[in-house]
Amino acid sequence: MNDRLYSIAAPVRHRGLFTLCVSFILIALLASACGSSGGSSSSSGSSSSTIKLYMIPKFTGIPPFTQADQGAQQFAQQFGYQLSYGGPTSSSATQQVQFINNAVSKGYKGIFISADDPAAVTPALQRAQQNGVTVVSYDSDVLPAGRTAYVEGTSAQQIADIQLQMLGSQINYSGDFVILSAQATDSNQVLWNKLLVQDLQTNPKYKNMHLVTTINPPDDSTPTAVQYAQSVLKEYPSIKGIIAPTTIAVAAAAQVVKQEGVCNKYVVTGLGDPKQMESYVTSGCVKQFALWGFAREGQVAMCAMHAILTHQITGKQGDTYTCGNLGSFTVGAEGTVTAGPPTVFTKDNLDQYTF
Repeated sequence: MNDRLYSIAAPVRHRGLFTLCVSFILIALLASACGSSGGSSSSSGSSSSTIKLYMIPKFTGIPPFTQADQGAQQFAQQFGYQLSYGGPTSSSATQQVQFINNAVSKGYKGIFISADDPAAVTPALQRAQQNGVTVVSYDSDVLPAGRTAYVEGTSAQQIADIQLQMLGSQINYSGDFVILSAQATDSNQVLWNKLLVQDLQTNPKYKNMHLVTTINPPDDSTPTAVQYAQSVLKEYPSIKGIIAPTTIAVAAAAQVVKQEGVCNKYVVTGLGDPKQMESYVTSGCVKQFALWGFAREGQVAMCAMHAILTHQITGKQGDTYTCGNLGSFTVGAEGTVTAGPPTVFTKDNLDQYTF
């Protein structure tokens, strides 16, 4: 404003007050601008135009899901998305539904989810889709109606094959065994166990191996898995091994076998996290276990989400998309994408992996 015109229009004593007010306004604006630049440590940079995505694991607090989030975060930053991560602290489909509803109400445009109970969470996901939210499931699928694509860590058939091979090779392909699984509502576990039983019945190599029972504890907590592993040894003392297709159960079974001093009597194998299994492998109590890269699974899921949001794919069989240096991925039957092959861990290669 022109000072001379102002001095004519107002008394001089008001000029200082005006200047002071302008100064305060400028300071407030600067403070507001600086304050808006901060962000949560669990997400990439944000702005009013940034698309927000939310990742919901079965439950938080275990390495595999943390690693999947870390992998997804890497590509979220490259694509310019804001990715938040959160979920129940223990397995609960009811709480997952609450996280879904909260994400929708807060304006998130994409949801990743590893389902605790597919039938229980799918209706909430369908409502989310009706509100314009894109859904990609990972690790544990929802019902197909509740998502556009499902990214599995590795193929279900490969998991069934590798688990039988790991156990069979250590018991001379002969003898009884038990599957210590997760909850009966875990869709991935149900499929893996079904395929394993089919292999057992149709592959001549396994004709002398007998599955005594499949155990589904009521929850996926470590204390419960330990309790059921102890019960297995008491109820089925003549078995030769335990297959545990869950990181929590295989570590619990290894813990129980080691504590009871029967590592030479029972073979424990299945799907485990290298860091959780390290002490059991180095001690010789567990000879082999397998897993896939959860960070890679998160990366491939994020690339699938990006391909859907940018209209590169629709989730139909035969769609293809690229994922940085990981290469190209093809959508299979029922919108399923396989992130990669499983890795078998032994004492010889365990120290090569940090996930």
